[in-house]
Amino acid sequence: MRTALVLLVLVGCVDNAPDAGDIGETEQASTTAFANDQAAFTFFIQKGLTNFQAAGIVGNLDQESGVSPTSVQAGGPGRGIAQWSVGGRWDTSTNDNVHAYAVQQGASQTSLNLQLEFIWYELQTFSGYGLAQLKASTNVTDATVAFMAKFEVCGTCIQTQRVTYAKAVLAAYGSIPYGASYVSQSWPLASAPAMVVKCGEAVAANIVLKNTGTKSWNSSTKLGTTMARDRTSIFAGADWVAPNRAAAISGTVAPGANGTFAFAFDGPTGAACVPGMYSEHFGVVQDGTAWFSDNGDGGPPDDQIEALIQLVPGDGTSGSGGDTGSGGDTGSDAGGGGSDTGGGGGGGGAEGGQMAGCNAGGGGGGSLFGVLLVGLVLRRRSRSSNV
Repeated sequence: MRTALVLLVLVGCVDNAPDAGDIGETEQASTTAFANDQAAFTFFIQKGLTNFQAAGIVGNLDQESGVSPTSVQAGGPGRGIAQWSVGGRWDTSTNDNVHAYAVQQGASQTSLNLQLEFIWYELQTFSGYGLAQLKASTNVTDATVAFMAKFEVCGTCIQTQRVTYAKAVLAAYGSIPYGASYVSQSWPLASAPAMVVKCGEAVAANIVLKNTGTKSWNSSTKLGTTMARDRTSIFAGADWVAPNRAAAISGTVAPGANGTFAFAFDGPTGAACVPGMYSEHFGVVQDGTAWFSDNGDGGPPDDQIEALIQLVPGDGTSGSGGDTGSGGDTGSDAGGGGSDTGGGGGGGGAEGGQMAGCNAGGGGGGSLFGVLLVGLVLRRRSRSSNV
């Protein structure tokens, strides 16, 4: 781009995006113009944006750089997928530059995922970059223009080309059958200690997720154990659908609506009562069809819904001793029609005192979820705690 931005920062703009062959980091084959389109689209879907809002961002990145994290503006300051400017948001702006963010995350500033996470960090941290306007958009054209006007602030924008790219991305990848994003959960956040469960006690739990896919959820949409998939949970009780399925959707949840998974963490009894710190992971599965984290669906990934639990002896019991818990037995086939993996063995009890919260920032930066050291958390793939 060739005009001054907010904070007097210049953001580079490439009038003609490079050919697909110029892409420096190809994660998968693409049916759109640029090889990283689908990876970028899926990233923003997993942050909770609608399909057309995610496509609007990617359409802009196509015009800026062809979604190439190694892109350099010919004769200009623009760098990376969004063409952040040298002397500004690429390496200089206080609390707002790719270089410093990469150092903080311990990642390369020319990494595709790092740059996607930095976009999300900027959108969430600085209101002037237009996340509110993007989320208020109701179609792919408006979403593309909102991101262009607020985030890119380009000089020669070539708006029609950006919209064309965005529409192509939406047509190619917009029909994501299954996807979920975090809305809320019933436990304290990161400032609280681990959730305590007594042996023989049932602790009520629920997590609310938004249906970001194109298919409605039903009774086959379940919260299943992961890490490994379909493992038998030590906290499974009579209220669970199966030892590897904590809960199922009641009724129907339409695309765009919220669904609640309600269940309980049931403290084991007898010899199974082994006090210690446990890290339980879950994913969403359409039984008999697919896990939401499978390629082509919208997530969340298998390691992002997590519960950190301190198991203690129940009243009048001493438990079987031990400082660490075992994450579960071998996986059960019950309710696991959509699984790629049968029993994966124990998920592993965390060592006493070890925090099992997520790396905020998703793939990882934070944002929607934050670091949850108690109850269920959606972990990001970045290590940032700001996004």
